[in-house]
Amino acid sequence: MLPNDYYFEPEEEAEESYPDFFYKWDQFLSNGQSVGYYESEDLSEIIEIYLDSNELEKAKKTIDYALETYPDDDDLIYGILSLLNDYELWNDLLILSEHYQYLPEVWADGHRITALLHLGMEEDAFHFFGKMKTKYAENEDNLSIIYQAMAESLAEMDLFEAAINVMDEALEVFGENADFYWIQLHSWIAAGCKEEAEIIAERIASLSAFDGETWHRLGIMYFDLDEIVKAIDSFEFARNLGFGTKENLLNLIQSYEQNSNYEKALEIAKEYINLYPDAHLIYIIASNISSLLERWKEAIGFLDQAIQRIPSLDSLYLCKSNYYLQLGEQGKAKSALKEGIMQTQDPEGHLREELEKLNDQDPEN
Repeated sequence: MLPNDYYFEPEEEAEESYPDFFYKWDQFLSNGQSVGYYESEDLSEIIEIYLDSNELEKAKKTIDYALETYPDDDDLIYGILSLLNDYELWNDLLILSEHYQYLPEVWADGHRITALLHLGMEEDAFHFFGKMKTKYAENEDNLSIIYQAMAESLAEMDLFEAAINVMDEALEVFGENADFYWIQLHSWIAAGCKEEAEIIAERIASLSAFDGETWHRLGIMYFDLDEIVKAIDSFEFARNLGFGTKENLLNLIQSYEQNSNYEKALEIAKEYINLYPDAHLIYIIASNISSLLERWKEAIGFLDQAIQRIPSLDSLYLCKSNYYLQLGEQGKAKSALKEGIMQTQDPEGHLREELEKLNDQDPEN
């Protein structure tokens, strides 16, 4: 939830490294050498690597081998279906979910609903949904999962009204349920219906008034709805209920900033630093907030902490130079730029360009 100003890419990404068994398997697919023994967990990891690398043919060959080798491993089957869902391979998901429809667990049927809707087969999906309501009529947990799978899939297809209606039906069947309300809440927000979303949010809050994670999630929702005061209250409730996670604190900082309460934002940033002193991002955030308060020396102090941790980020030296200029200390502004050139080699030339400007303005200092 942090603004773009706080986000930056690392200087360079580490080269991807995979387990040894992946390379042996990959060699087997390439030249047919003896594959040896593989645990089902290893095969699941290999499949995910191939899918993540968009090597679909190798992924499918590995899936076939895994299911032939471990035909009764429910965890493996579930994991493969979930991966096909995550990587949006809807045809493959539909075929496999139909193949495992005999399993007593509900998740294959849930994936089948998802695949049908994503393939544009809405009539088939609703027909199958009706059959599943009959199939699981005596199993409340499984029936609830089917309702949620249907509503979530409808929402993913931007069929928000249909998703809300399915959850209304579920609420009639099961009574009030926070999970159902969350699906409705996200659907109302996605549909741009703010008033309806806030009504559902209040119902969720009443059901989970003492759950910190719920208040944190509500805070994100209120922030997205531009209800910043309610977002702040929600994040503070979460913190008071023991949900003082890094994400909650960062969201709280941003909410206070959005509300122009920079003093409070800086207070929470300092609290974050005390809890997580090695998190380099927080020093950049704290420096930015200090600059909004025109506390230039404090802003420079936070930047120095950030520079200690990420000395190769050239924008830090540009900010430091600018803050010194705000203090009227042109010599120190130049020194900050020179330090940055030495530390980063200034690959884009921004630091040298700024230094030249300052030299032209005041060549004697």
